[in-house]
Amino acid sequence: MVIGESCSSADIDFQGKHSEERYEMHFHQHWIRLLWPVFKLCVWNMFIIGIGLTVFLMVEITDPTARRMTLILLSLSFLASHIEFLCRFYRYLLYVIVITDKKVHRIKKTLLLVDDHQAIDLWMIQDIDRIQHGIIQNILSYGTIRLEAQETVLRIHFVPDVTNKYESLTHLREHARSRMNYRATEA
Repeated sequence: MVIGESCSSADIDFQGKHSEERYEMHFHQHWIRLLWPVFKLCVWNMFIIGIGLTVFLMVEITDPTARRMTLILLSLSFLASHIEFLCRFYRYLLYVIVITDKKVHRIKKTLLLVDDHQAIDLWMIQDIDRIQHGIIQNILSYGTIRLEAQETVLRIHFVPDVTNKYESLTHLREHARSRMNYRATEA
């Protein structure tokens, strides 16, 4: 089995990729995006366990139908909270930014309803902005990258390691522009 150290030389296929594009990097949103769903899941689980312990250990319910109904309601609440968390988690995993040598692709999917793909050519990008507001974004090194090309503005929120991604995008944009100028003078 061969394990590569870097995927930069790999030919990775993804939705919307053209045959002449070369993969550079990809990333998901920052893990802070999952903090609220995990917190909410933990609170719901503690609430359900607390009600279950109170109802079944501290208060004696002698009626078997009432015990079953309570158990069914607690089980449905548990199931609903976990399904909601899994939906948020999959939404987090299926939101991917892929950067090639020619384009920036923002791919948003959900399991059933959403299949959104937006791409912007690197050489057409007029302005790249890095936005970090607040001390938490600076400490955890995430923020927003705003790409502007003609009439199109693409905002990529919760970018992890935003400074390095910003520098990489700037370098790739200049490289793409130099190749476009070379091709224009060649023709």
